Amino acid sequence: MKISLLLALSLFFNVLMAQSCTKTGIDLNISDKMRQRAIDFKNTIQTQQGLRSSTYIYSSRTIKKYVDKPEELVAKLTLLGFTDVYISFDKSGTSLYIDLGWYKIFNKVAHENNIKVHALSLSNLKLYVSDEVVKTDVDWVKSYNNSVSAAERFDGISADLEPHILKANYPNRPEGLTLAWDSENSYGIGKDNDLLLKRSVEVMSLAKKEMGSLTLNEALGFFFQPRFDTGLLEWGGAQQFLKYCDQVVVMAYNYRATRVVEMATPILIAASDYPKSVSIAVKTSLNTLGDDGPLTSFQPQGWDNLITSLAYIVSEGKKYNTFRGMDFFEFAGFEIMWESE
Repeated sequence: MKISLLLALSLFFNVLMAQSCTKTGIDLNISDKMRQRAIDFKNTIQTQQGLRSSTYIYSSRTIKKYVDKPEELVAKLTLLGFTDVYISFDKSGTSLYIDLGWYKIFNKVAHENNIKVHALSLSNLKLYVSDEVVKTDVDWVKSYNNSVSAAERFDGISADLEPHILKANYPNRPEGLTLAWDSENSYGIGKDNDLLLKRSVEVMSLAKKEMGSLTLNEALGFFFQPRFDTGLLEWGGAQQFLKYCDQVVVMAYNYRATRVVEMATPILIAASDYPKSVSIAVKTSLNTLGDDGPLTSFQPQGWDNLITSLAYIVSEGKKYNTFRGMDFFEFAGFEIMWESE
């Protein structure tokens, strides 16, 4: 009886260690509740069943929090089942610049744990008025990759070029831009919204020519595709972006799972010629980044609702050959949910 009890305790301890340790060699000091939540999350996003999943990681919060412990960040991402990350990679001389040595460690350990690392780039609004900015952005990533070992390199670039923020009164409009996004008056072939989306596709085309072996994905507004399908836009369709992008991410930001699926479905259908090409992004941020209020984020509804909602979204997404998996905007907000009581 004593031997059986000792064996059972030993097995239990080993399971806990396996769940809290990764190839980083770090034993994460997390609660039993967080450990169980990680198991539930990993099972729900189904990355062990062939799907992939990524989260957005920004310098202003997450990297600065883990600036002295990149291995711990990777250990948490691995425990949760993430297969990819989209991570800030700000240029030197900017306020959010992180020493390149941090990325060398993070990328290497991420790769050791089968996580692909995509540099967040191609979001500068000057891209709407200058081709040179495309080369500058891509060269920043390529220059880093060329200076480090293969294990320390980025796997790709995650673009976040959002034409719909370029309204006439937007404070950071690039000098020389005459087009303005107007959701009420500027839909129609050849109108401003259409031309801004045309330029967005052009930027992806130009970037892909410069990128070499790096992969490229772009975040898309969910509302582009329905208007493309009905003829209100000539540009902005998923297939146009996928001609140059390896994948696209549909920003389906809502707190209701049914609405998330409704938002993502037109792009999942439109991309049918490109299997495993569409990720559905949901928002877990609130008072962190991208805070547009509780109607766009799952955070106010809590962890249990997130898991239930993800199970539904994944189940519906898998009905389409284009579905790749779930993305999360962003990790700082997600981590708050994971740690919550």
